[in-house]
Amino acid sequence: MELFFPSVVVKIRREDGKNYSYSRVDSEGNLIEKLIPSQDNKITIEVAPIRPLNYPARRTNFVYLKFDKEVFLSENASTSFLARCPIEIGIFLIHDSHKDSMDWFTCNPANSRFGLYGSPDTGKLCKYYRVPIVKDEFDSEPYLNCVMKLHFENLLDRGYSITKVIFPITDHFLFYEGDKAQLDSLNVTLRKRMIVEYVETAEVPLKDIKWKKSPSWERDTETPSMEMGLE
Repeated sequence: MELFFPSVVVKIRREDGKNYSYSRVDSEGNLIEKLIPSQDNKITIEVAPIRPLNYPARRTNFVYLKFDKEVFLSENASTSFLARCPIEIGIFLIHDSHKDSMDWFTCNPANSRFGLYGSPDTGKLCKYYRVPIVKDEFDSEPYLNCVMKLHFENLLDRGYSITKVIFPITDHFLFYEGDKAQLDSLNVTLRKRMIVEYVETAEVPLKDIKWKKSPSWERDTETPSMEMGLE
């Protein structure tokens, strides 16, 4: 069996006896090979989108999305819109209802980099991506990104230009249908405490979605909300 992705080719072949071979070649020609023993002469795998935290190295749970358009939100106003968020691809070996994380890759390594939000001493290391605002939940690129809904509420006494969002993506689950994917939504509230302006984020689970839930490659977290200062 051969699976073709943007810039990546995966091959799974049956070897002698109960063993299977797995190989992956990426856009740089790097070859990954694995041997998969089988207990009953067959294997079952799931290919699913996973959160974009592993390439080039696992260093953070936070994602920094820089929007391609600026959204200006007046005081005491709110708005919702959709934006793309990058994904990686996970290969899971299924046995006895368990889904074991076997391999992962990115189909767009050139767009995977780190960014620092805040000062060098106390800032937050994030996976940084420039992303477009899109019109509907199906407007994702196969195997490259998903779509997520963002809801912003401005409780400040002034208008504010929204250009980015930073959040812990391990709070969120991915869902997929074919080569399309969606991520749990995010609520973002701009607040003021005394003289300090800050932003609060909270994950919002997708409701009534019939798409398949992706297995988690890394450990999930349960952070009901997060606060960060406004620049």
